Amino acid sequence: MNYIVLDLEWNQAAYKIDEEDQLPFEIIEIGAVKLDENAEKIDEYSALIRPQVYPFLVRKTREITHLSDEDLDNNGVYFEEACPQFLEWCGKDYIFCIWGTSDLIQLQRNMAYYHLKMPWKYPLKYLDVQKLYALEKGENKTRKTLEHVIDLYGIEKDLPFHRAVDDAEYTARVFRLLDREHFESYFSIDYYRLPRNRFEEKTYAFNTYLKFVSREYPMKEDLMKSRKLRELPCFYCRRLTKRTVNWFSDSQKSYFALGECREHGLIRARIRIKTAEDNKGVFGVRTVKPCTEEDKAVILNKRDNLKNKRKERRKRVSVKEKAETEKKTEKRQKKG
Repeated sequence: MNYIVLDLEWNQAAYKIDEEDQLPFEIIEIGAVKLDENAEKIDEYSALIRPQVYPFLVRKTREITHLSDEDLDNNGVYFEEACPQFLEWCGKDYIFCIWGTSDLIQLQRNMAYYHLKMPWKYPLKYLDVQKLYALEKGENKTRKTLEHVIDLYGIEKDLPFHRAVDDAEYTARVFRLLDREHFESYFSIDYYRLPRNRFEEKTYAFNTYLKFVSREYPMKEDLMKSRKLRELPCFYCRRLTKRTVNWFSDSQKSYFALGECREHGLIRARIRIKTAEDNKGVFGVRTVKPCTEEDKAVILNKRDNLKNKRKERRKRVSVKEKAETEKKTEKRQKKG
């Protein structure tokens, strides 16, 4: 299996009013580096794309990429031609490696806009090199820029940044330095195309957590009624645990819960509410991890703080309603 290290550059509307709803970002450059199973470079791909939706580059895009409208007009090809060529170059047995999550989403958005067939089966798995770097360095809650990581590794900066094939090359250099044997198991799941029904919903097992991705629902209230989403399986044996703290939310997009397995002890779970690609519905991503007493204390503290806030809110509402009632009563008495 080969690795396709992908990077894209894109353009957008100068003003929000001119934005095309189905294509907020239009690809103007595709760059990729092909690595073999040992992460050794065997080929590279580069193509400039002649824009059709946003024909003029906005100032920010020009400044970042140092490309001009003339560069794309004179040297670019249309996306409908470049994309099939790129996919043919990728071959048949490969996995995408990208820095972050945006490029793969933008590639699929552009393909959908031009009605190009997507050759991948669900679920589309890929390697987020930015995330893998953070995991290896124990910085899972932070994400560093590609250039910053290049500096940290002391990698020679002999190529310009923010050109697709050069950024792909830099990403490949970082990827080559990672402990791939250990961290490649932490693949990412692309959310552009969601499970279409309950039979396609799956739980993915990683070294330190379980991840479940739901299908799309019209509203958050419908989603949170999903029995499968609200389940609390044990991280170790996968059997359902006894719920010790029911699902609660400290925001509009996150829910937390605790469960206990008779054999393996506490587990903690979190549901993240995400907006589906069509912006018409939502889906949920549930993660389950082993739980220490410290983790338990953090979640209980979240729950207790939420309860206290609700009590204070009800108290304020009660005081306000009482004051309004007394005011109305006083007015009636004066009239009488």
